Amino acid sequence: MVFIVFTVIGTVSHEYGHIVVAKYFGYETSLHYGSMNYYPKGYLQDEDLEAYKTLTEDYRNIEYENWPNEVKEKASEYINTLEERYWNEKSNKGLFITIGGPSQTILTGIIGLIILFLRRKSIQIKGLKIIDWLAIFFGLFWLREIFNLIHSFASELISPSGKWFGGDEYYISNDLNLWSGTIPIILGVIGLLVSVYIVFKIVPKNLRLTFILSGLLGGISGFIIWMNIIGPKILP
Repeated sequence: MVFIVFTVIGTVSHEYGHIVVAKYFGYETSLHYGSMNYYPKGYLQDEDLEAYKTLTEDYRNIEYENWPNEVKEKASEYINTLEERYWNEKSNKGLFITIGGPSQTILTGIIGLIILFLRRKSIQIKGLKIIDWLAIFFGLFWLREIFNLIHSFASELISPSGKWFGGDEYYISNDLNLWSGTIPIILGVIGLLVSVYIVFKIVPKNLRLTFILSGLLGGISGFIIWMNIIGPKILP
């Protein structure tokens, strides 16, 4: 149950990492169960956006290719107008906003590790207390980097598209003109090392197997429950 809860907390707090940076740059934001959106101030109230929504309202559940030509032409005019008006300087800030999500996840993981390091002697003498267990789960925020790497590889093997990496880390690598796997692999390896340290050095040996099995079951089920059942209803 704790792994399920922290999977949800990790997912939502990751999106808040993006939101904090977007807010810093003055964007309006919206939070969804597995993503966030950001818009320049005034964008959501723009008359052309409202006109676009009204124009396309009856075609939301229809493939774009099947829209009437006159609707597609008018919709393109609205989109081009909005992009010229609001998005002409988005690119550089977009990179920082993308970095915000992984940074929040990594920072939480580092805080967990710092707490465990500062309390290492107390843990050895008195065993794990509530604060230590919280630090363990904070430290395991690094698991997200491993999950992203495994998920992207599995997706490519199951449904080949030529894209072996995904997530924010993939886009950060591309925006920095690096090989697309640079950031995903580096953070994935660090995440693996941190997780191995916590599981095999901090978690008591008699609880280790239960902890690992709980992590697998709770992490996977938590992801499925939040992304497919609860999340879409709470934060559509």
